[in-house]
Amino acid sequence: MKKSIYFHIDEFNRDTIVAAALYKKLSRHFTFFFGNRIDEVRLKKYNFDIYIFPTVERAKDVFGEPENCRGKIFILPNESISGSLKVKRRLELHLTGSIKDIKLKRKWLSKVSQFFLWGNSHYKVINNYSRKMSKKSLIIGHPRHDKDCYKKIERNENSFSVGIASRFDLLNIFDNRLNFEAIYNAWFDKYNFNYAFSKKSNVEHQWFNAVLDFRFFLDIVKILNKKNIVPEIRPHPRENINNWKKFSKKFNLEFKFKISKFDETFVDWINRQKLIISTASTSLYDCALLNKNVLVIDKLSPERAKHGNLYLDDFDPIIKHFARPKNIKEFTKNLNKNNKIKVNKSLRKLLFNEVNYPYQNNSLKKISDYLIKNEYKNNKFNIFKLFKGYKFIFSQNYTAFKFTIKKILGFKEVGSIFSLGILRYKMIKNLLR
Repeated sequence: MKKSIYFHIDEFNRDTIVAAALYKKLSRHFTFFFGNRIDEVRLKKYNFDIYIFPTVERAKDVFGEPENCRGKIFILPNESISGSLKVKRRLELHLTGSIKDIKLKRKWLSKVSQFFLWGNSHYKVINNYSRKMSKKSLIIGHPRHDKDCYKKIERNENSFSVGIASRFDLLNIFDNRLNFEAIYNAWFDKYNFNYAFSKKSNVEHQWFNAVLDFRFFLDIVKILNKKNIVPEIRPHPRENINNWKKFSKKFNLEFKFKISKFDETFVDWINRQKLIISTASTSLYDCALLNKNVLVIDKLSPERAKHGNLYLDDFDPIIKHFARPKNIKEFTKNLNKNNKIKVNKSLRKLLFNEVNYPYQNNSLKKISDYLIKNEYKNNKFNIFKLFKGYKFIFSQNYTAFKFTIKKILGFKEVGSIFSLGILRYKMIKNLLR
């Protein structure tokens, strides 16, 4: 009986390409299950041999105490956070978790069998935190840029396609929580927010930059429309895509933009565009590795830098390598210019430290080789374990059926809340075939 692997798809558009590639490499050796945040509430009822989570928090949210998990835990981060000195603390929290109960945090970190890290800077952060943890860490590279994740994209070479990477999850959160609640959580420091220019960590800094970026988004779409260009918006996985659709429908006559397809992976979406427009974002690492034309809007107002957040992407060193117009007039002039970054010595070093460039093209092979070498061993046949696996799949399909009913009534899935029924399983498994 094959050992089982549970792969956690935290955000659909971002993580499915990695899930599909690992399935392709490992399905002959392991039985594969996929899950998401919806499955967290029932996951500890089942017994998988291997769990691959993006963060320690996700495992803690599922099982509570490490003793409740009988399988092995592996951490594969799904976000490119820099390990540079200024934002190192943010990466440390991302890799080790922001669990405030220190004893519980230590127990969970001890439970992790292996950390699959993106780059050397990530390893240094882990090593500085705990040498014991660094001994169970393997540098692999950026998993979404393994060569198996790239597909041939059909483009219309005569059209000037412009993609805008949205980063408005604060203004448009996927679960429609109240703005009051978001402000309260930051004020209460629930998520360890810290701001560069405020000893009191005042939450209005983050809201100022979000509103400023959205105002520039409106300016940019209007400029593009005047040039007969209809840009395509890529909502952040933590955004509510339904609100984008409502906004588009309401203001469609004087303000035109398209919304990307829900099932299209982020890498494929970037590949389709001639130009990417983005604010400060870790998506810039994807753009650098794909050698895309990019305009970053974080310098359009000198006020933005005054409200920077060390725990977001405002100070990521990748930004300085991209074109950053200082006003709307300069932005407009740069639209048709070659805005691809030059891979100089400085950038090459940064990409090596952060995403293991140029060796990221074998990142998932390193994971599959490790798991096959260290975990590939058939279990004795267990009818109860087999039955639980089928029961887990049935519960997912039951949820998918309820989602179908909701869709008929007008409900739309978002990047962090989506169903994983038989059709989605089939789509993921066939994504790279």
